[in-house]
Amino acid sequence: MRKFLTIFACISIMLLVFASLTWAGNWVTKSYGKLQAPKFTPYLKGLIKTGNVYDLGVVRSADMPLWPGHPKFIVLNYKYHGETRDIDPATYENDMVVMCNHAGTHMDALNHIGERQGDKIAIYGGKTADQIKEWWGMNWMHGGDMVPAILRAVVLDFCKYFGEEMVYKELTPEDIKGCMEKEGVAVKPDVPTAFLIRTGYIKYWLKGPEEVGKLKGHGGPNLAAQKYMNSIGGVITGADTVSYEWMPNAPHPVHRWMCLNGYLMNELLNLEGVAADGVYEGVYIALPLKIRGTSGSNIDPILIN
Repeated sequence: MRKFLTIFACISIMLLVFASLTWAGNWVTKSYGKLQAPKFTPYLKGLIKTGNVYDLGVVRSADMPLWPGHPKFIVLNYKYHGETRDIDPATYENDMVVMCNHAGTHMDALNHIGERQGDKIAIYGGKTADQIKEWWGMNWMHGGDMVPAILRAVVLDFCKYFGEEMVYKELTPEDIKGCMEKEGVAVKPDVPTAFLIRTGYIKYWLKGPEEVGKLKGHGGPNLAAQKYMNSIGGVITGADTVSYEWMPNAPHPVHRWMCLNGYLMNELLNLEGVAADGVYEGVYIALPLKIRGTSGSNIDPILIN
């Protein structure tokens, strides 16, 4: 009997160890560029004052504006109600979505932007474009490698700061500092932060391609402003614009520097709700779609105040 109990105890302990290892395998322990493995810390918990949740994503549709180099967004109905009898008396509807991973609110992967350097195209991590190309997509820093973002959010409302309906300005480090000071947001270099920039552009984007077509670009950070935000904790920076940095600026200097140095950017964030409520700080949560081979991920992020 004692031998049986000993064997039973050993088996029980082994099962517990196996179960704990299995559960641990689901914990997010890796990083992605400068974005560390997420952890909901007591500090982040302390940022939540009201519990209000703000949806920062946009609705995607076939008639939404897109960057000229991106493919069309299409919803294709695959099955209509009544077209099949395989689950009678129930019926169902099914569909397929054809879309770019940069359609609507999204996060760029670190393989998204490269830089011509001599006869090669440099990619983050010392890779070159020819090394990461596969028939099924890219084998390096793709959407399947991305990790959830859970970190401090700082909303930089430049519409209020400059007193303008829409900001076209090339933002500088002095603008970042001035906006944070006016909003009463502290600089915390040791706290991983998502800096979210409001220019007012999204209001026109939400009205459709015709309204966006009337615009002559949009405001956004220049390279010096970007480096400043990264120096004070910005591991993710995003904006309510289609191309994040100040536009028009075809060579994309900010994109190039960020991707080559491991910093993530989010584009087309709807910051109108948080701006209307005067919310400048909270917890930012963005969950990327884990799709192997992609150059980014559509996201529907939230901010909890």
